[in-house]
Amino acid sequence: MITEWGRKRIKFILEPVANIFMKLHITPNTITVLGLLLSLGVGYLIIIDQLVWAGLLYILAAGMDAVDGTLARKLNIRSKFGAFLDSTLDRLGESIILASIGVWAVVQDNENVVLVILLAFSALVTSYLVSYTRARAEGLGYDVKVGIGTRVERFIIMALALLLQRPDIGAAVITVLAGVTVIQRIYAVWKLAKVT
Repeated sequence: MITEWGRKRIKFILEPVANIFMKLHITPNTITVLGLLLSLGVGYLIIIDQLVWAGLLYILAAGMDAVDGTLARKLNIRSKFGAFLDSTLDRLGESIILASIGVWAVVQDNENVVLVILLAFSALVTSYLVSYTRARAEGLGYDVKVGIGTRVERFIIMALALLLQRPDIGAAVITVLAGVTVIQRIYAVWKLAKVT
């Protein structure tokens, strides 16, 4: 997964930003909520066809998602509610972006409107299944983080798709990668459970 590799590479950015929030007495949960609000802004920009601006704001929103975890570690906060809130709002933020792509296709009278809506919906479903398979596996006592379409990969794809003004292609790629990830996780649990 790119997640840990990326976290190490951008640590030099995350640490100073987290320090600023710490000095301002802003909590990790507040940053998590701010990230969701930025996702709402991204969704609006997508709908009004300001895709490049949406991509730039999406990068900032994802930055908030990375900073909240960094700040929590710096403050030595291990809150179960914080982890729950972060995961929940991450899913909601991603849903807002993908739903906005479907609305964008309708508003812009895209010639492939039905296809774009289907791609956005399938990207949403497979993305949720990536999270669900991990959570369900953890509920059974298995640690399953494998996959080529985790949240970080999906973020990179969508950010590039927005900047290139092709959110439909982004949704298609996310559908494929997230779908493969679901299969990888099902297989991983099958192996761990030693099902024959």
